[in-house]
Amino acid sequence: MRTRHRIPLGLVSILICLLLAAPALAQGRGEKSRSKHKPTATKKVVKKQVDKKKKIKPAAKGIQAKAVYCVNLRGNRTLLERNPDKPLPVASLTKLVTALVTLDAMPLDQRITVPDHIKKIPKTVVGLKPGDILTVRDLLHGLLIGSANDCAETLACAYPGGRKSFISTMNKKVRNMGMHHTRFYTPSGLDRKNETSDEDKKPDVDSNTSTAREIAGIAKDAFSNDTIRSICLKKSHILSTCEDKKEYAVRTTNKLLRDNLPLIGGKTGYTSRAGHCLATEFTPGRNIFLIVVLGSPDHFRDTRLVYHKALKEATKIRISPSGPGQQRMARESAE
Repeated sequence: MRTRHRIPLGLVSILICLLLAAPALAQGRGEKSRSKHKPTATKKVVKKQVDKKKKIKPAAKGIQAKAVYCVNLRGNRTLLERNPDKPLPVASLTKLVTALVTLDAMPLDQRITVPDHIKKIPKTVVGLKPGDILTVRDLLHGLLIGSANDCAETLACAYPGGRKSFISTMNKKVRNMGMHHTRFYTPSGLDRKNETSDEDKKPDVDSNTSTAREIAGIAKDAFSNDTIRSICLKKSHILSTCEDKKEYAVRTTNKLLRDNLPLIGGKTGYTSRAGHCLATEFTPGRNIFLIVVLGSPDHFRDTRLVYHKALKEATKIRISPSGPGQQRMARESAE
């Protein structure tokens, strides 16, 4: 009788042990199943990353600017061109004319007070404060090195007759230079906003416009000026107010100054409508290349490409026959 009762008790104890161990076994199985799925998840992530890399567009080849004009001022030969007479927005290339008009009317040591509305001027700016007093010389440094819109506005407002008179003089100056496709609405290159109604057919903004060929003529005049040329070649400058000696540091917007190129003048420009613009002058050997690119996704890259193409073209001209009837005007499409 004792033996009969021992067997059921043993089975009961085994069942109890299994019941107690069941949660631990279940947890173990769950961890194993999760660990099995981890490598698969990692593979999916890797696949996605590979797919993203495949979608990256290859680097653009050739010159991408909407308009290009390159002239060798030594002999006045056009070397490369693309849409040279198409009117396009020119952004801060405007400031070359702003500097010329300023130098025509104001001495470099003249002191100018920054106007009250200066805080409303959009970037790029030096950060001038209303009431600051600076010399024309320092404002020109901010204008041409840092492409500062607040410096352009300050100079324009100090002009005899005020800002409107300054802009009118800018337009008269380029007309006298023979530029008939160039039009300025602001001294900085920023777009002028128009107040329009639903019935009004005017555009939302007016952009300063010109052509690559006409900007080349303007740049030639500007870079011939000793003051403008010397300022454009500086990588940085510190503007100082005349009375309280506040300082404003500016750095060049022209990355070509870092290159080992014979650059003697340059001015950048950018707005969302204009794209990237650049006017530059180089003196390789006996040549003088004046290069303008408008509406470019990368104005520095395009200018470098035009420069090297121009070098090759100038070499062809130098070695070509120059007898009667054999003179060659090298005009290569900037494709």
